[in-house]
Amino acid sequence: MKLAERHRCAICLVVFASAFVGLTVGSYVRESATWDEPQHVVAGYNALRFGDYRTDPEHPPLIRMWAALPLLGMNGIRVDLGKIDASEPGPWVREGQFYFCHETLYLHNDADRLLYAARFMIVLLGVLLGVLLFAWTRELFGFWPAAAVLGLYTVEPNILAHSRLVTTDLGVTCFFFGTMYFLWRTARRVSVGNVAGLVVFFAVAQISKFSALLLCPVVVVLLAARVCRRAEWPGRVAGNGPFRGLGEKSAVAAGIVVAMAVVAWGGIWAVYGFRYAPSASRTWRMDFHNDPLTRQRLPVLAKAVGWVDGHRLAPNAYSEGFLAGQTAAQGRGAFLMGMYRSDGWWWYFPFAFVVKSPVSLLAIFVSGAVVAAMRWRRWLDDTVYLLVPVAAYLGVAMTSKLNIGERHILPIHPFVLVFAGFGLAELWGRQNWRGHVATATVCGLAAIEVGMVCPHYLAFFNVAAGGPLQGQKYLVDSNIDWGQDLKGLKQWMEKRGIEHINLSYFGTADPAYYQIHCTYLGGGPWFDQPLVDDPELPGYVAVSVTNLRGVHFPVDLRDSYKALLAMRPEAVIGYSMYVYRVERPWWP
Repeated sequence: MKLAERHRCAICLVVFASAFVGLTVGSYVRESATWDEPQHVVAGYNALRFGDYRTDPEHPPLIRMWAALPLLGMNGIRVDLGKIDASEPGPWVREGQFYFCHETLYLHNDADRLLYAARFMIVLLGVLLGVLLFAWTRELFGFWPAAAVLGLYTVEPNILAHSRLVTTDLGVTCFFFGTMYFLWRTARRVSVGNVAGLVVFFAVAQISKFSALLLCPVVVVLLAARVCRRAEWPGRVAGNGPFRGLGEKSAVAAGIVVAMAVVAWGGIWAVYGFRYAPSASRTWRMDFHNDPLTRQRLPVLAKAVGWVDGHRLAPNAYSEGFLAGQTAAQGRGAFLMGMYRSDGWWWYFPFAFVVKSPVSLLAIFVSGAVVAAMRWRRWLDDTVYLLVPVAAYLGVAMTSKLNIGERHILPIHPFVLVFAGFGLAELWGRQNWRGHVATATVCGLAAIEVGMVCPHYLAFFNVAAGGPLQGQKYLVDSNIDWGQDLKGLKQWMEKRGIEHINLSYFGTADPAYYQIHCTYLGGGPWFDQPLVDDPELPGYVAVSVTNLRGVHFPVDLRDSYKALLAMRPEAVIGYSMYVYRVERPWWP
């Protein structure tokens, strides 16, 4: 790369990083914790500070530990691990840990102080993902189309939404994409740098989220495809290369797979402190493979995990945590366009992707996919490394019974942006002002569309779906309402001098922490259940839209909120919470 080109790329990346950090940080300081964040923050801190992996074992700990790094420099953080020691593993994972994380964050510590520091670490992963995306698209299409793709990434609402939350979704997206980028580079040329990048990103992905296991068949299939090509495999390792013939290429691919497996296995043990037990306690151990419900739902997997755990091939929290997560994913209440199910719909994720992506991005993605299809002679060079991971990830998601958020297919979004690059490169490559204007228009329209929902990126729905105000008619839960708007509710109350509100809240943040004086209504989080009472009427009633739709409620409680849907709200807080002025009881 020439010096002038390096300067241009550096300027582009600095501008991107500045804009991205500003958009994400400016948003997350306005929002309360989403449903999963207390578990992730506390689990990360416990693992990093105490080497204790018993909190929420359904995810590997790396991303949480990364997020908790700034907390190590904070004084006065209080955590009582004795409560875990006194608990049995089954009840602890099913119920106890939720109380524990809530108490740790909101009763014993300053929640927002810890949360904001941890959120910034996820923002940095969002910046890294943008850099990887720019690098890949620049190698494919050149500087200006890559800059346009990076611009689309900067204002992509799903990326913005999850780059500022302490969850594992953005982390696995980053490392999944990085693995495929270095696999593509390795397939073009075998070198120490490319293979090292592939091995490291693959290993890190495995200790970020269990869904990264899908990389195993994807990588093997694509390496096998590279081996079967007649063309020689360029590169040089240990003085050997380029590689010709089926035998030489097979040996190279096998060596890469072995290196990935060994480093990933070592990484799993390393992130758990090279210790089998989930904590310093010698008697505390998880054995979910013996749980009757787990054996009923997943008999084969339970036996397999029992064998792995019995031979101590992996840390106890890793193998048993994977099993616990798979058991929990076998059924949960879901909402789609007025319908309710607990076993999901095959078209949930394709539909969610369409309504939650900017229209301009969808248009350029489709055009880019058409351009890529027309260049079929290059499929084995480039396109297959984009198409196979998208097809595999989306295909598996479509068979899932867990339909609670588009975030579960977040890893396909960077690949969609690369496909969009095919279309942008075609426009830019025409070398006339019309193509340049069209490229700028696509990016501008995407920015305008996300600007209409800024800073509430989680609630984004595109203009074709009616925007965020209509979103709750299609999808709820983490698609629009994940408990993030308690701070917004408090600000609304203060501006209007409202001292009391009746509240049905879907989330794990604590209204009392934000000094919200309220009467708790049915359907709120577990910690307010002992305080549930009849509403104080006449008065204001605030209901999270997930509760308004009654997704996770029994039928009678769901029906009790239906009458509110026909009323005109006094306010909509962050698109996730509806506030009504109610004079008399509204339920049947």
